[in-house]
Amino acid sequence: MFSSRPWRRLATVGIASALLATTACSGSDGQSDAAAGVAKKDRYGGTLNIGLSADPGGVDAAVVNQVWRTVARSLADSLVFYNPETKKVEPWLATSWTVSEDARTYAFELRDDVTFHDGTELTAEVVKANLESLNRPGIHSSAKTIVQGISKITTPTEHRITVEFAEPNAAFLTSLSRAYVGIVSQKTAELPVEERQKWLDGSGPFYLEEYVPNQRIVLKKRKDYDWAPTYFKHSGAAYLDEVVYKIIPEDSVRNGAVIGDDELQFIYWVNAKYVSQLKSSGLTISKTLNPATGLELPLNTSSKFLKDVRVRQALQVGVDREQFVKIASGGVDQPATGPLSKDNPYYSDQSALLKYDAKKAKSLLEQAGWTEVGSDGIRRDADGQRLSLRAPRDDAALQVLQDQWKKLGIELVLDPPLDAEANEKLLSGEYDVAYWYASSPDPDVLRANYGTTDGSDRSFVADDDETGKELDRLLQEQNQTIDKDKRQELVDQASRILVGQAYEVPVSNDVDIWAHSPRLHDITPVGLDQYLINAWLAKK
Repeated sequence: MFSSRPWRRLATVGIASALLATTACSGSDGQSDAAAGVAKKDRYGGTLNIGLSADPGGVDAAVVNQVWRTVARSLADSLVFYNPETKKVEPWLATSWTVSEDARTYAFELRDDVTFHDGTELTAEVVKANLESLNRPGIHSSAKTIVQGISKITTPTEHRITVEFAEPNAAFLTSLSRAYVGIVSQKTAELPVEERQKWLDGSGPFYLEEYVPNQRIVLKKRKDYDWAPTYFKHSGAAYLDEVVYKIIPEDSVRNGAVIGDDELQFIYWVNAKYVSQLKSSGLTISKTLNPATGLELPLNTSSKFLKDVRVRQALQVGVDREQFVKIASGGVDQPATGPLSKDNPYYSDQSALLKYDAKKAKSLLEQAGWTEVGSDGIRRDADGQRLSLRAPRDDAALQVLQDQWKKLGIELVLDPPLDAEANEKLLSGEYDVAYWYASSPDPDVLRANYGTTDGSDRSFVADDDETGKELDRLLQEQNQTIDKDKRQELVDQASRILVGQAYEVPVSNDVDIWAHSPRLHDITPVGLDQYLINAWLAKK
């Protein structure tokens, strides 16, 4: 995945202590102490204004990458809900399900009382149309990967659907909880992809009233909504009447607007260097940890520079992750200790292989033949070739890595492609170092990105790479294993290979920062998704 995450710019050290003193988002029904005395009947009404730094590029999370964390989750519900506390899948639009022992067949019973904003009903045929639509050109890879391998979909009754896979797929159930496979109406599912970016009818607690690109996205409450996941302990419609997302690129303008509490009451992706200012102005600061991978750098093993595992391992141990998070996020993010985030149910601790060791990194480079250092500080081989790597992005995060690796004698050229060229160039292996993060709480995200059989193979593993073959076998097998303990063993083995062979470089675990007016209560993050079903605004 080519990440469109708006990375925080360089932050000053010392912000972390300020953040740790702030209030974190509540998980379940969000009855905060300050609001405990407010009756539910007094919570209804009002418009929540949310500031975004950039237009998400559309409203359909199956098409555009960034919208699932903001707008999309309020528009479309999913078949199942991932509980971040129990780390288990729970009912939502599907009331129950069965999974075959070989993880090839999934059968779902659907609610019979759900409607979309256009008035049509949720049926098995509608869900079938949704799943089939995700295979079309233009659908984002995050969504398309989920339905890969489906061999047959049947609808034996109006509210029962069966999905069959050619091969076992243990990740399918958890993957269905993601916003980018939110269920939309039959009409929306059949729309051309470009039209789905402009408009969609979902079954969520809000419907799309207006989308003016680069200006605003307006959502209105559905008064007939009454099927939120039990996790939220909320019956009936949302409290808010309206949610308006305003596109305000300038940090200072967004910050001033939310401090004033007139134009904005909530802002996403706060730059860490502003935390102290916003908190001292009376705002509530919240944070949420990415449950998947955080920032990782897939290394192109087909690159003439990175075919040698010693060079890749030098890059691995040459990252000072503690320093990285202090500089790049003001200490808000967490140093990566494995391919998966600590909040992932299949987290595998590989910190022993990720210890910063500049001396070891230099030794590995010299063993690999990069023994000479030019006047520019960059290493050269016996033929005088410079150790110069290309990466597809130019931002504060990679600039930190650029500086760290230069001290080892490695040049990192930050050469971002045009947006329209990004995925094509990344998947063609044009870059030595890639850049991505993922959000799925299922470990199959590793297969989707590093598998060679049916994944994206972002490390471009050679056909004669026996360790790469073993990695692929483990990644395939974990997706065919339902038993949690056995699956954990497979994920552990795969994680050790990914890190030990440096097919990728885990850098940091992302922590998103939000700031909002103290009048706003009970916003609920689930992973990185934003749920507004319980959110309400106290009167001024």
